Amino acid sequence: MPRHSNIVKALNEVLEDVKGKTNLTERSVDIEDVDVYQIRQKYKLTQFEFAKTFGFSLRTLQQWEQRRRRPHGAALVLLKVVDYAPDVVNKALHH
Repeated sequence: MPRHSNIVKALNEVLEDVKGKTNLTERSVDIEDVDVYQIRQKYKLTQFEFAKTFGFSLRTLQQWEQRRRRPHGAALVLLKVVDYAPDVVNKALHH
């Protein structure tokens, strides 16, 4: 299965869990850390725009960018998908 298809499948699973339609079991995902600031800059969004667009709290985003906290779990996966294919995330969130 192509990498893009796996990412879309995983994102859909996370969205179903967030909507309460499924209950994901905990699983380990080996994903390297992300540079949230660089991802946001890549798409020329303000912190407010990025947080609103992708469903993060502004405060959490600020803490990630200041390296006071690190994204983990579903947030880390979502950030990787945002970095790789933001159009897919936007489409899924506004479907």
